[in-house]
Amino acid sequence: MKAAVLRGPETIRTETVDDPSVPDDGVVIRVRACGICGSDIHVYKAGEPVGTVFGHEFSGDVVEVGKNVKGVEVGERVTAVGFRPCGKCFWCVRGKSHRCSDMALTGYQLPGAMAEYVAVPIAIPDRTVFKLPDEMTYEDGATVEPLSISLFSVKRGQPKESDTVAVLGLGVIGLNAILVLKALGVSRILASGRRPSRLEAAGLCGAHLVIDAAKEDALAAIMDATGGMGVDCVVECAGSPVTFEQAVEMAKGGGSILLVGIFEEPLLWDPRKVIAKNLNLIGCLGGNFPGAIELIRSGKAVTRHFVTHRFSLDEAGEAFRVQHKDKDAIKVMIIP
Repeated sequence: MKAAVLRGPETIRTETVDDPSVPDDGVVIRVRACGICGSDIHVYKAGEPVGTVFGHEFSGDVVEVGKNVKGVEVGERVTAVGFRPCGKCFWCVRGKSHRCSDMALTGYQLPGAMAEYVAVPIAIPDRTVFKLPDEMTYEDGATVEPLSISLFSVKRGQPKESDTVAVLGLGVIGLNAILVLKALGVSRILASGRRPSRLEAAGLCGAHLVIDAAKEDALAAIMDATGGMGVDCVVECAGSPVTFEQAVEMAKGGGSILLVGIFEEPLLWDPRKVIAKNLNLIGCLGGNFPGAIELIRSGKAVTRHFVTHRFSLDEAGEAFRVQHKDKDAIKVMIIP
């Protein structure tokens, strides 16, 4: 089969590789759509480990089912989350492998879905493999994973309808966070980003104020918009030392900062203001696939508009270049 393979810093080549074998506890899926994630770009820039086949935002058709799998049938349209627990860590030996601290993930340690076929090691209905409702397209299905992250993360902050919430960083996770906040009925959503296409998208998603951080001070704009009071919650999706410091400054006393963005380097920060303001710093790593699917199915979250570019597997190298470099790109999708 064809697959997009990492061969060095910012180098993706489409190659012929072996078809995946069906795991006893898993399934093989014929990939119909796969998105490029911001996390993929971090690894793509570093260029290692060489041989990585990315792809964890995907959907497709089940074509093979392992002998131990129940409740998943050949021909079903699905999206999935792929992982293989280590079997040895604190959590695994206590029967909680879903919390494994040394988990192998599809698209990183395990071959991902930027290929014609992908193997999902453990197939459990409504836990790792999820049927797509008839209302959803394959591209909708490939947007479930990032929406699930935003849904999980926003709910960690337990926002109230009366809250004012700031979203810093308008990649797909940040834009999805706006959709989730809107669906939850949050009264005021303030958003800050840099790329014009994403600023426009933030307004379409329901942000009440959109700040171009390339042209104005986002902290000053948000403090001005709140009469100097700040916000109840900050959803930090940029993974930048600058936006982290802004989040600490703009959060009200007793407020929350949701750490969602991936930081490429360690933070050097002074915790005294966090302590003085009694802020809650909440790490966010997880997803809610059933909730995300329902948001899309019901029309409460429309994610297909984020797909700005589509490429074939043979064009995977160009697809990554566009996702990384093109200022108009929001979500680049590979259609095998």
